[in-house]
Amino acid sequence: MPSNLFVLPAYGKAITLEDQGIFYVMNHYADTIQSVIQLVYQNDEWCMLQLQPTSDADEYCWTVMTSDSKYALESMPSTQIAHHFARPEFAEPKGAWQVIRNQSYGFGKFTPLEAHQPIAYAILMFEHGEIKAVIRLHHAQDCVMQPEVKEAELKQVEFA
Repeated sequence: MPSNLFVLPAYGKAITLEDQGIFYVMNHYADTIQSVIQLVYQNDEWCMLQLQPTSDADEYCWTVMTSDSKYALESMPSTQIAHHFARPEFAEPKGAWQVIRNQSYGFGKFTPLEAHQPIAYAILMFEHGEIKAVIRLHHAQDCVMQPEVKEAELKQVEFA
């Protein structure tokens, strides 16, 4: 087992109400926002929503991210975190993961071992119980105050 993984629940910062909000996936090659995700806690349940275009070209709506009717995100136990993240591609940086997930999607919070490194977020995609993709999320709150981020840029979201 790689020595990069810390599965001590006390070390990793838990996913809390302060983490909810709007996140985006950045396409760094084209320097565009590829997808917009919202993490929400309501009615005692966590869920993830994705901004999707409607049939009207100028309108968007939030859709629940799930492949079945079980949309609520549940905490992933430490043993499952160890199973999924004790792989060579997660060797660096060192730190701890906290994950909430449903059948197909998860929201991950990574706490780096080095204190000066910022906490990072990711969307996880699962297939047959295994992680198929881990994609870095950027918290929209971090860029809202920057003048170069405008509402028009959010309207240019590319959907695959």
